[in-house]
Amino acid sequence: MLFHTSNKVTDAGRAQGVAEVLENAKPDSDFYILVVGAILLAASGILLDSIPVLIASMVVAPLMWPILGLSLGINSGDTKLIGRSLSMLVISMIVALGVSALGAHIALQYFGWNLQGIFISFSPNYFFDVFIAVISGAIAAYGLVRTKVGGAMTGIGIAVSLMPPLVATGIGLVTSKILSESALMIFALNVLGILIASCITFAILKVKSK
Repeated sequence: MLFHTSNKVTDAGRAQGVAEVLENAKPDSDFYILVVGAILLAASGILLDSIPVLIASMVVAPLMWPILGLSLGINSGDTKLIGRSLSMLVISMIVALGVSALGAHIALQYFGWNLQGIFISFSPNYFFDVFIAVISGAIAAYGLVRTKVGGAMTGIGIAVSLMPPLVATGIGLVTSKILSESALMIFALNVLGILIASCITFAILKVKSK
């Protein structure tokens, strides 16, 4: 047709998507190097009040993969994948909170850093946070089985914020209880929105790990 061409999701596309999730949702050294790098970038972006550095942390952070792995595992009834993906996500959260809290403590105690001048907002907007996360999760899951859409993953990483609010939570544990609570809520809403949307998308497209 002139204005629309129907492209069905093929078995090869499904297999490719599953393989990509399994490859990236793997707790190897590459994953944790990216996690630590994203944490340091996000902490620097927040402490320096720099949006470009914060965006860099979103691009580097690999947290979307364990969430997609968890979604695929739930959709497939794959308990091994569920456990692996969930452990990756939890370990990443613990490391992010610990490193960012320690960094904020050092900045305050040893360098006299004035964190009151930070203007980057982590105030949750429940509707739009969930809306953006749901759209991002659906596009991420769809892009895994559609090669043409797969290149959108970087844009999705920027659109939905995972590492910055997690790091802000760690900084907030040292500097501000309000910052900590609001940032953690943003992270939780984003994870939940991505998880639900990607799980539904995988189910519609009949994508399973086994």
